Amino acid sequence: MIREITDTHRGHIHSAASSPPAAIESVVWDACVVGSGPGGAVAAATLAEAGWRVMLIERGAFRPPADMNFQLLDMAMRLGRLELTRGARTTLHSGSVLGGGSVLYGAVAMRPPSFVFDEWATQSGIAMLNDVALAPYYDHVGRHMSVTRQAPRLENRANAIVREMADALGCPDGLEIAARYTAGCRGTGLCTIGCGFDLKGTMVNSFLPIALDTGNLTVLTDCEALALETSESGAGRRATAVHAGSLRIRARYFVLAAGPLPTNGVLMRSRLHRPSPAGHCVSLQPHGLIYALFDEPVTTPGEANGVPAIYNFTGMLQQRRYYWFASSLHPATLATYTAHLPADEHQRVMSRFHYMSAVTITIRDAPAKSRIGLHRDAPELDFEESCGDIDAVRRCFVDASRALLAVGARRVFLPMLQPPRVEQPDDVSTIERMPMSYDRLLLYSDHTSGGCALGARPDRGVTDAYGRVRGTENVHVADSSLFPSACGVAPSWTIMALSRMIALNLVASANSTRPLGRS
Repeated sequence: MIREITDTHRGHIHSAASSPPAAIESVVWDACVVGSGPGGAVAAATLAEAGWRVMLIERGAFRPPADMNFQLLDMAMRLGRLELTRGARTTLHSGSVLGGGSVLYGAVAMRPPSFVFDEWATQSGIAMLNDVALAPYYDHVGRHMSVTRQAPRLENRANAIVREMADALGCPDGLEIAARYTAGCRGTGLCTIGCGFDLKGTMVNSFLPIALDTGNLTVLTDCEALALETSESGAGRRATAVHAGSLRIRARYFVLAAGPLPTNGVLMRSRLHRPSPAGHCVSLQPHGLIYALFDEPVTTPGEANGVPAIYNFTGMLQQRRYYWFASSLHPATLATYTAHLPADEHQRVMSRFHYMSAVTITIRDAPAKSRIGLHRDAPELDFEESCGDIDAVRRCFVDASRALLAVGARRVFLPMLQPPRVEQPDDVSTIERMPMSYDRLLLYSDHTSGGCALGARPDRGVTDAYGRVRGTENVHVADSSLFPSACGVAPSWTIMALSRMIALNLVASANSTRPLGRS
């Protein structure tokens, strides 16, 4: 169900870049939530509906649907934020706008497969970390986000190619009908640069309006959390305020949900590293785009070309650690991924733009080294892929190339700085011999996770089973930082389910001790 942020709601949304109300600093809020993406918005709505007075701060601006112009480069800069891992080896993409990453995601709703939950339960020691125990929270989110199973009748040529690829690999059962956060769609295929039609389910048209309806939520945009102010207490350190630019915002509880780098950065600047150090065991779950040139048009000039992904090919996720789906086609990204070609050949490829298909690949990684640290007081990810990660990338490239050639592709373009020329089945063997590392690949991540993993004991995780940061009384985490390892699929639904669970437990535990006051 799409909900609108009304004029009344806007009276509770302020920008720190202009003149935030002086009363913001004079109030002791029941909770301060940092970040307005899938984790922060769900936590804020759950707490506000429970009668808590909530302050939500977001580093980005409020961009209403009318601001979405479907221009790739313009929207990418307005809505997102690009960072690099140490050594500039991989690009990290995150939302920097009210609604966070939900404004930019492809609106695909997925739950981790059972083998991922089994791994999480083993690593964390938390038995309830499974699909059955989390089902009520998934269901709650699903209802509010209008999670809708796609229909085969929506298949366009790009999706048909993905279906045919599964058949070519002898794995038709590995093709799943996707579910998306939308009950209606115009089919422009441009979900990842903001939906100007406001038909994609985001936090701005779901949980934030729900929270604003209560009258208990105040939102402050253009405001980046820097560090928590803490004091000693009987059960560990107690946070009393968050410093956000020139503001000092006081609250009884704090929920960090700004994404792995910002969340871990706040904890590190606050020196809340004990007894378990934050920032370790971070996964990128990187993506890349594979393009293929066909004899017949895949898209039609000047027309909307349908829902970008109605299938997920997950048949190789457990065995080979990858999955893929059909992607939207953008001239700017195709030009970038084929920039290694000589100028005349590059021009010929670009002239065949509508004969191209695009497939987004996703790797479930298990890095050799991954740690967030502070560099000039800003969080930075020091990351090194494992041999297993490279094997997964290589297997994905080989399988995708073979499948695309088998279904009629004339040429396959791999996301590498210097890719091999793949036009015949015999060319695929070249991929198996080529040296590979992330600095030779064109990969990016908007599924970064970890750094504050859930754990039953301090040696298992930075946070306890309900997201409380160990060594603190009142600091919780509610974003993908909680994941013990990469979830393997689109993470937003799981982030929202965990956030709902954490916020409900926070309300229950607070009510069992003493009622929250109003200041």
